[in-house]
Amino acid sequence: MTDAGEPSAHAERQRRFYASRLHWHLRPDVRDFYARRVIARTVSAAGIGRGARVLEVGAGFGRFTFPLLDECAAVTALDFSARTLAELERVRDERHVPPPRCRTVCCDVRDVVRALPGERFDAVVGFFFLHHVDDLGGTLDALRGMLAPGAAIAFVEPNRWNPLFLAQVICCPDMSWREESGLYRLGARRVEAEFVRNGFEDVAAYRFGFFPPQLVNRSARVRRLENRLERLAVLRPVLPFLLLSARAPSART
Repeated sequence: MTDAGEPSAHAERQRRFYASRLHWHLRPDVRDFYARRVIARTVSAAGIGRGARVLEVGAGFGRFTFPLLDECAAVTALDFSARTLAELERVRDERHVPPPRCRTVCCDVRDVVRALPGERFDAVVGFFFLHHVDDLGGTLDALRGMLAPGAAIAFVEPNRWNPLFLAQVICCPDMSWREESGLYRLGARRVEAEFVRNGFEDVAAYRFGFFPPQLVNRSARVRRLENRLERLAVLRPVLPFLLLSARAPSART
């Protein structure tokens, strides 16, 4: 595990939170159809190919890391929590994934350029990550420096207009309103504006999903119904997941 720098006060508070609970809902599981579905939509939107080297920010325990590895050549998993990355490494080794295909980096996202000097990736992705950062513009500026020319950046975030997320925060013992309240300050327009301000191109937003993971993972019938519900125009504003994507300029200035 590569370790670089001290986290900000905001990141340190969240690091302590993720060290204090088990967070079973964030653990990787080979039966997690929901996670694979999120990855499939992200890979499609970002144009991630089999040979891509991907930087995943806010990787945590690796719930999305391992499905992502099935779609690309290598993932660098970045998180500020050494505890969660140690668990990710344990699962990686249990699944006999070579460490060079799935290396970990422990640092604040804004220190990523210093942690990985000179590296460039074919894509940067994050899952339910952006609403936890306290400096959206600074985060995107740092990540732009990690992208190869023309490479994609994509994030999946909760859609704040969907009521299920509030219910989840209230009912899930491993979640905290203090740590999750940022989702109500993070809308598509704000992220799109920050993408443009930081020099990204081809900015796009897309909503998908319908049912919570507990139902998606339980039934193929539910997954087929979800596909049909996603196509109903009247539901699109409140579909639960917001996929935000953009590209670095083809030629750096």
